[in-house]
Amino acid sequence: MSDPGSEGTLLEVALALPPFAVYTYRDPRRDTRVAVGAQVVVPLGSRRIIGFVVGHPSDGPPEVRDIEEVLEDEPALDAEVLALGRWAAAYYLAPLGEVLRAALPQGERAAAQRRARLTEDGRSFRKRLEQGKAGLAGLALDQVDRTLLGRLSSQRGVGLRALRGTVEERRLTDLIDRGWVEVGDEVTARSLGRQEIWAVKVASVPPVFGPRQQARQTVWDAIVTAGGELRLSGLSPRERIAGQALAKAGLVRLEKRSSSLFRESTAPVATPPVLNPQQAEAVATMAATEGFRAFLLHGVTGSGKTEVYLRLIEAVRGRGRGALVLVPEIALTPQLASRFRARFGDDVAVLHSGLAPAERRAAWRRLRAGEVGIALGARSAVFAPVPDLGVVVVDEEHDPSFKQEEGLRYNGRDLALVRAQRANAVAVLGSATPSLESYRQAQLGRYQRLSLPLRANPAAAARPLPPVDLVDLRREPPMADGLFSRRLLDAVKETVARGEQVILFLNRRGFAPLVLCRACGQSLRCHQCAVALTFHRAQQELACHYCGTTLRLPHSCPACRLPRLEQLGTGTERVESVVREYLPDARVARLDRDTAGVGRQGALEAALAEVHEGRVDILVGTQMVTKGHDFAGVTLVGVLLPDQGMNLPDFRAAERTFQLLEQVAGRAGRAERPGRVIIQTYNPEHPAIAALPSHDYEGFVINELARRKEAGYPPFGRLVALRLEGPDPDAVAASAARVADRGRAIGGNEVRIRGPAEAPIALLRGQTRWQVWLSSEDRVALSICAQKAAAAGAAPGVWVSIDVDPLSVL
Repeated sequence: MSDPGSEGTLLEVALALPPFAVYTYRDPRRDTRVAVGAQVVVPLGSRRIIGFVVGHPSDGPPEVRDIEEVLEDEPALDAEVLALGRWAAAYYLAPLGEVLRAALPQGERAAAQRRARLTEDGRSFRKRLEQGKAGLAGLALDQVDRTLLGRLSSQRGVGLRALRGTVEERRLTDLIDRGWVEVGDEVTARSLGRQEIWAVKVASVPPVFGPRQQARQTVWDAIVTAGGELRLSGLSPRERIAGQALAKAGLVRLEKRSSSLFRESTAPVATPPVLNPQQAEAVATMAATEGFRAFLLHGVTGSGKTEVYLRLIEAVRGRGRGALVLVPEIALTPQLASRFRARFGDDVAVLHSGLAPAERRAAWRRLRAGEVGIALGARSAVFAPVPDLGVVVVDEEHDPSFKQEEGLRYNGRDLALVRAQRANAVAVLGSATPSLESYRQAQLGRYQRLSLPLRANPAAAARPLPPVDLVDLRREPPMADGLFSRRLLDAVKETVARGEQVILFLNRRGFAPLVLCRACGQSLRCHQCAVALTFHRAQQELACHYCGTTLRLPHSCPACRLPRLEQLGTGTERVESVVREYLPDARVARLDRDTAGVGRQGALEAALAEVHEGRVDILVGTQMVTKGHDFAGVTLVGVLLPDQGMNLPDFRAAERTFQLLEQVAGRAGRAERPGRVIIQTYNPEHPAIAALPSHDYEGFVINELARRKEAGYPPFGRLVALRLEGPDPDAVAASAARVADRGRAIGGNEVRIRGPAEAPIALLRGQTRWQVWLSSEDRVALSICAQKAAAAGAAPGVWVSIDVDPLSVL
């Protein structure tokens, strides 16, 4: 301990691990000053915690502790991202340390792990034990204790997580009491990433190689062609040996470099297409804007919004400023990345969770170093360190994937607008079906709305958007295993016969979403979550799509033991199976998270390439097939059953259904051949369905806004959801009641309280879940009420989280 007046600089440190508070520490060094944004190791009680330096206070509490280590001289976060993190912490009522940790990609974050290891006395005792000289103390130990002492004898010890729930964990306390074991936090700095050897040309005169030195000649020529530097790992074993021989001869120098220094190869620059008048006007308007201005680029599907983004970014890069482009899903990133690289070469850094940590870290560091000026990625890329930001683009801005639903519950679209405003940059929100919130902002004049009413492809621009046929399943019962109406099945066969492509859309994966016993009526449900298990036939497994639990499909009912289990309902896997049965000669592919989700590297790109190259006749998929894909050969889109989505207990259900179906309808007829859309539904009169045949976005939105205004829902009011969970149902329910009571007492007439109520999914991952919803037109009153109400729910074993501007009601 030391007082703040002693030598050294005071630091304000936001902790990146619980309790996520901000504390004052002292840097004992006299000759340096820790930069704001740097990661440091600080003591907290008996623990060592990672934190971020967020300020240099002039004074502090009577006693402060010294920091233990500065992890790197270069700050992890720059001033702009740090300021955005402060704003996000205040707006989303989240701890600053948690926000700053979320702002860093995996690999840039330092980590701390609680570990147990032998003390010096413990090592001495274990040595005597091995020699048979431990006396009575050694005789008192059984085999479990002896094995544990052996595991803890390594230099790094053992992580407590690895011991959790074992007999050894229970024995650990006794060994600690005897003074043989100590527990502490082991801090790990950011990894340097994978190291690679590069050969750098140093000889100024081209050498002459003999007839037996062909491999050296090949490698030398490759180094010269590559601009004087070549990574040896890309060579054959024989060529790598030749590279080492060149180094030994003094012709090249071998350097070890981190993967963070790798540069992606420059893609060929594509020739830009000719803009239509509406595109040209949109580009000119935004490119001429000085300072911050938000634009809503409302363009029908296929209207060329991406080309508008590219031209605007080209203008901004020409002025030496940077660009940030956000897309809602990893599914959109590969094709968009290829378009950006075709236009801007290696001036593009891609950031999303589907990349390996080393790749994300490399892209992050290239941006921070100013080596590239364009960042492209999913929602977390909103924190990317783009120097001198001039434009921020949010593509498909309506998509709910921009909302983070766990941990720091931020909305990437909204943070992007704040970042653009703070950087004095242009913000562009693009969509064929803008969110009601963005539409309302344009109505109020806060966003400038730019329209692209025609498709960009000249052949498609001459036609209206594809016609939409509604099939009323109440009057035209489905055939083909209950999946297809006669009209849709015939259309699929005709389309494939013409050599054209089909998309069949169903927003539910798996083979059957319900497995039911015909004898006793019991369905097979997840023991950890209050949901039915989905049957996946390829694996012969039942899976919970919420917690990831998987079980082998039993032969009989677990409840009554009778072999009467039946698979009910439909998922994309079943649709694929039925299509293959009825069209055996068609080439069928499926695109969902089971076939091309996170963890299946390259599967998504391969699936999309097959469709683009015409090697797929029928593509079956979930919403992954709806988002931004431009398949020239698709002329028919079939929607099998949208009713399940529009009947969810969610005030946004109608909006999401309309957006999803209008987006998938836009995949048809984008090139020379006209398209057609067939939607099968049991409720064709529903507003989200009835607006589709005329593609009447305006009509749908006006009616939906009127309904929202009457109920006080966004965009006419603000919402905060307080979510409570814990293993004890009674404790969670009691906490929820206290939260609601406290909210009503604090909010008065300014804040409306809904609840407490069980969440629609009342059990998730073994935790009972309740919710309390707060709404108000006064954001300040709502924030104060939410914080104080959440604090009232604190109880042992009950976790309370605050979700500002929630999108999910589940």
